[in-house]
Amino acid sequence: MKAFSIRQRGGLEDVKVYVSTISAIELMERCSIDRWTIDNTKGYQRIPEEKRFSEGKGSIVRYLMKEIGCFPTSVLLNVRGELEFEESEDLGWCVLGDLDIGEERLWLIDGQHRVEALKRAVERNAEFERYPVIVSILQLAKRFDELMLFYIVNRRQRGVPTDLAYRHLQRMIWEKGTDWLYEIEGRRGVQLGLATEVVDYLCEDRRSPWYGRIRRVAEPKMDDHIVQDKVIIRSVADMLKDRVFEGMQVSEVADLLIDYWNSLSHTFPAAFEDPRPYTLLGTPGIFSLNKLFPSIYARCANGGMITEEGMRGVLGLLLKETPDHPEPDFRRPVNMDFWSKEHGPLIAISTDPSIIDDLYRHLQTKIRLAEKG
Repeated sequence: MKAFSIRQRGGLEDVKVYVSTISAIELMERCSIDRWTIDNTKGYQRIPEEKRFSEGKGSIVRYLMKEIGCFPTSVLLNVRGELEFEESEDLGWCVLGDLDIGEERLWLIDGQHRVEALKRAVERNAEFERYPVIVSILQLAKRFDELMLFYIVNRRQRGVPTDLAYRHLQRMIWEKGTDWLYEIEGRRGVQLGLATEVVDYLCEDRRSPWYGRIRRVAEPKMDDHIVQDKVIIRSVADMLKDRVFEGMQVSEVADLLIDYWNSLSHTFPAAFEDPRPYTLLGTPGIFSLNKLFPSIYARCANGGMITEEGMRGVLGLLLKETPDHPEPDFRRPVNMDFWSKEHGPLIAISTDPSIIDDLYRHLQTKIRLAEKG
C-alpha cells in the first residue's frame, strides 16, 4: 500500500508512523482487538458499547449511513512483527513510499467503535466494503506500548471508562513500577494502581468475605456479585493516602483488609448473609468503613493485637450507646437498623461524598466516646 512515513520526535525517542488508507473490508478482516478480561489481564480494550450502534439519533452507524459519514481522524493500528517500507520520494517532513505488512496482524489501538460501525454498515449496504479508512500504523513490539498509547489517547483526551483505566494503572505498575507511574500520573495514579491490586486479592482469596462478590471490568454479572470493582478500588485508594500504609507490600495491606472485613462480618453478620437490605456493603458502608480502617489499625497496633480478634474488639464499640455523641443518630448503637435501607438514617444511605465523609467522622467519634465510657 502507498503510505507516508512520518518520524515524530517525542521527549524520549523517535516514533515512526506510517499513514495510509485501507478498505473497510480489509481492515475488518485483518485487525484484532486485545481486550482486558480476567484471563487476559495484559489486554487493554473493553467491549464496545452496544447502544452506540443503534440507528437512532447520535448513533455512529446512523452518522455513517445517513449523515455526514466521514471519519476524518485515523484509526490507530500496530504491527507487533515485521513490516517493510520502500522509500520512493523524500518530501522533507515525510517520506512517500510503499508499505508492506505481509500477513501481519493489525492490532487495533484506537478506533474500535468506528470499525464496529463499519461492520454494521456493511451488513446493511455491501458498498461500504470499499469505504477508505484513514489509518496510522505503528511498529511496536510490546503490548504494553499499545496500552500506553490507548491510555493516553482515551483517558487523557476523551475519557476511557474509569474501571478499565484502573486496570491500565495496575498494568503500568507491573511493567514499570510505582516510581515510574508516579512520574506519569502522580500520587493518585499510584494509589489507584495499588488499590486495584489489593481489590484483586480481596476478590480471589477464599479467606475474604469479598471472595467472588466483586464484579470486575468485562466480567459477566453473576448472582454472587454485589458491587463493582471500581467502587472498592476508589475507597481503598483513599485509604492508602494514610501514611501508616507507606512501605507496606500490597499483599500485607490486602491481608490486613481481609482480617478487617472478616471482623466486620462478625460485628454485622446479617449484612454479609444478605447484603441487599443494607448499605454496609454498598457505597456508603464501603467508603466510610475503609476510611475508618487506618484508625482501627492504629488502635490495634497500640494494643499489640493487630489481628482479626483485636479488630473485632474495637469494632464492637460501635454497638455501644454513646449519649454524649454530638450527632443524635450515633447516640444509639450502630447496628443493623442503622445500616438498613428501609429504616436507617439518611447519613447511612446517602452516596454523596461529603455525607460519606461525615459518616466516617461520626463513626470515628463514636468509637472514641465508647472507649472512654
